[in-house]
Amino acid sequence: MKTAFIYLLLISWIGIVLAQDTSQVATTEGTQTAVATTDATTAVATTDAAETTATPVATTTTIAATTTSASATSATASTTDTSDCLQADSFSTHDYFPNKLDFSKLDSSAQFNVTYANTYKLVHNMALDEYYVLYCTKSAPSLGSTFQSKTYIQIPVKSFAAVDTRALGFLDLLGQSNNVAFVGNTSNVTTPCSTNTPAYFNLSDPNLDRTKYGLAIYPTSPSNDPNGVGLGMGYANTPLGNAQWVKYIALFTNQETLADTIYQDIATDYNTFRDSLVNHISYKRNITFMDYDTSSTKFNIMQDQYFQNLTSDAGAKLIVPTVLQPADPSVMKGQLQNTSLVIDLTVSSAFGSSYSNWQSWLGFSDDKISSATSTQADTYKQTRKYVNSVDAPPFARNKQAWRLDLVSKGDALDWWTRGMARPDLVLQDLIQAQFPDYFKTRNRVFLRDFANNESSRTASQNSYQCNLNSWEKAASVSYSNTASDTPTLEALSNKLSLGAIIGISIAGGLVALSCLATAIVMIIRKFKNGGGKRFTRLHDETMNEFGALDRDPMMMEESSSPPAATGGRLGGSGRGL
Repeated sequence: MKTAFIYLLLISWIGIVLAQDTSQVATTEGTQTAVATTDATTAVATTDAAETTATPVATTTTIAATTTSASATSATASTTDTSDCLQADSFSTHDYFPNKLDFSKLDSSAQFNVTYANTYKLVHNMALDEYYVLYCTKSAPSLGSTFQSKTYIQIPVKSFAAVDTRALGFLDLLGQSNNVAFVGNTSNVTTPCSTNTPAYFNLSDPNLDRTKYGLAIYPTSPSNDPNGVGLGMGYANTPLGNAQWVKYIALFTNQETLADTIYQDIATDYNTFRDSLVNHISYKRNITFMDYDTSSTKFNIMQDQYFQNLTSDAGAKLIVPTVLQPADPSVMKGQLQNTSLVIDLTVSSAFGSSYSNWQSWLGFSDDKISSATSTQADTYKQTRKYVNSVDAPPFARNKQAWRLDLVSKGDALDWWTRGMARPDLVLQDLIQAQFPDYFKTRNRVFLRDFANNESSRTASQNSYQCNLNSWEKAASVSYSNTASDTPTLEALSNKLSLGAIIGISIAGGLVALSCLATAIVMIIRKFKNGGGKRFTRLHDETMNEFGALDRDPMMMEESSSPPAATGGRLGGSGRGL
């Protein structure tokens, strides 16, 4: 009777095991996308195998950014009324500049300063180490040898020559769009904010009518222009540092109060989005900003302060290349080996505009990417180490190639004319490119999804946001992202064929049945030898002794301890080595 009961129990256990195997086959056939990120360096190295627990490969939680109404000063071209100053003495005791720049809001990264007198301002452009006197009287003040000025400008300025077209973004914000008479390059005018068409500022034209502008803004120091001043803006400064040039230009229009408000609004939103990512991104992406200089025939991999801060503030890491200016496309390709996102600033005519042409130019192809990805995955399963292939870097596998020409006119980028003025928009674009679920609803402004053949477009006045009259403060965003560019063993194992899964399931089932049968035989022997006899338990096999050979090696569990959050030797995925 006991023997019959035991055999009946054996048959029941067999049925249960087979049912479990069938369920396993039905639930493990789904695939997951394997992605990868490694360190922000191009050195070939390896990463530890990822955990193979039941935790999903990528988990995100997000609350979309919302906005709350906030008052904003109107960005009209109105300025402080200094009409009475025209008749005043240069050294009048009456203060004609009541609305001064708020020095408490002038960040240390600002590359200019100003000293106020009653009828004039002494402006120091620290980027160019030049001084300018801005006066509101009919004639310039006589300052003698006590002050060496590059030039004297009567204010408020009513018309401009934007020789450096990057000044257009700041002039738009100040409501001065229709007061631009000349530009240094008419092709660069992407802004829809002006109803007038500025003329070309031809420096070599001896008949250029300089009476049509009161201020010419040059990229660097002007040579022989009595109404010219330099800007000195560049990548050596931070994104918010460059945004402060709106205050510099406002000194010439007596719009200091408005400029303070504009900058404060931009900085507030910028810092809100930056702070939302602090300590909430488990695995930082590696980003490469690059371009190709057709004159020098060399590539450039940006390492400037501007790109460092922008990338860091977007929760990512800037790639540190081993070759800063590759001359050969194959060398440039090698520098992209560990790049999660590549942002190319190259003029599109250099490679033929399309993404497929860009890939061919650098030596990439879809076939090579697919083949290399498969090879690396097979190696990973065997070695538990993942090395990005030069032929299939993370950005290529995941189609994360971008350009800053979403809004453009020909080869002229709107990012060039107003990107420096609106770092808050650039930052949001960079966050959105990495984490599409960060915003519930938002249209990118500068970044174009190049790898997925998104089209460029011209600017629309309806969505361009020429000024901040309707600005609303962005609410704080609650966001976290634990997705990694490094594929997990679980993700790769889920890509097994159905036949392989069935084979593994049957093998596992047979081993389990063998163990169960052994246990039953031991129980039968116990009953035969007398139920009251004490059973001496054999020692448990450890993983070292047993070798875990009853399971496929790729399914072996790794350490369940969480990866280091600070970034490992390979950096991007943050896996400590």
